Amino acid sequence: MKEVLFAVLSALVWGTAPLVFKLGLRGEVPPLAGIFYHNLTATVCALLFLVLTRGSINYPLRDVAIISFGGFVSGFLGLLLYYKAIKVGDVSVVAPIAASSPLWASLFAFLLLGETFSLLKLLGAILVVVGVIFITVSR
Repeated sequence: MKEVLFAVLSALVWGTAPLVFKLGLRGEVPPLAGIFYHNLTATVCALLFLVLTRGSINYPLRDVAIISFGGFVSGFLGLLLYYKAIKVGDVSVVAPIAASSPLWASLFAFLLLGETFSLLKLLGAILVVVGVIFITVSR
């Protein structure tokens, strides 16, 4: 049950982020500088949290390399594309389209990790796609 609570809280927090990004990107800050400050802030906060909780940073190199690659894909490439979209587009259109990422995560988990893809997951994925189409067409 904790995972559901954390997931809902993360969705609420992430739901406010596009508004903040749009406000910051309205001025002269280009998307690349935006993700620099975004990731710098996240890094400093994570470091402080690790220090305050006496967390470790000693983990197997393979695991760290995989997570670091994920950081490059998500924290750099994904954010750069997202910030570019937010800078030029409406948050009400860009955010829901970007929020279709669970659809892709489910598909890639099925194809690459061998996770199951039930009928309910398929129906949920179809609903995500239909929702994105509705939002995009309603512009």
